[in-house]
Amino acid sequence: MNETNETNIANEANVTDEVNIVNEVNEQDGYKKEKRTIDIVAASKWALAIMGLSVVLPGVPFYLIWKPALAITWQGCLLFFLLFIAGVAMHELIHGIFFGLFAESGFSSVRFGFMREYLTPYCHCSEPLKVKHYSLAALMPALLLGLLPMVVAFFVGSLFWLLFGIVFLSAASGDLMVVWLLRKEPHDTLVQDHVSEPGCWVYKKQIN
Repeated sequence: MNETNETNIANEANVTDEVNIVNEVNEQDGYKKEKRTIDIVAASKWALAIMGLSVVLPGVPFYLIWKPALAITWQGCLLFFLLFIAGVAMHELIHGIFFGLFAESGFSSVRFGFMREYLTPYCHCSEPLKVKHYSLAALMPALLLGLLPMVVAFFVGSLFWLLFGIVFLSAASGDLMVVWLLRKEPHDTLVQDHVSEPGCWVYKKQIN
């Protein structure tokens, strides 16, 4: 690709250098491909910010309502660690389930793997999806593993599930950033999950 076909643009949310948008014109099929990826380091910073806000905003009302006693035991720490490991796997599995539900080829378009450089599992969909479906698949781990346990915690007074929800809402920061990048795209626009970077390709029909 030559320089006239490639541009790097700062994210509209003023997250400079945290997002890459690359325009590439494919003359064969008349589509313009826009690469929408996020920076892993930036996502980690947002995760810490989300965690801080989650500790304060839900955490303070939870404490005022339930006034939980903070009892740290090795059994509790072990259980939390095991659930954390399971939650990491569930995060990717949830992505895969919803990718498979929306992909025309079903679950044959979904594959899982492990990125050694980041020590994290991943889920990839090789088939383009509509923005509305891709965004929903991206958001579901944050909803099911983050917000839902936090809501349950308020009903049952469980500090354990509140912390679990805070951790996995924060862990979904990268997904939230990608969905934010797609917020202005028409719902029927096709996007394809990027095979090696956190983000996707957006396909836009060229107007002659």
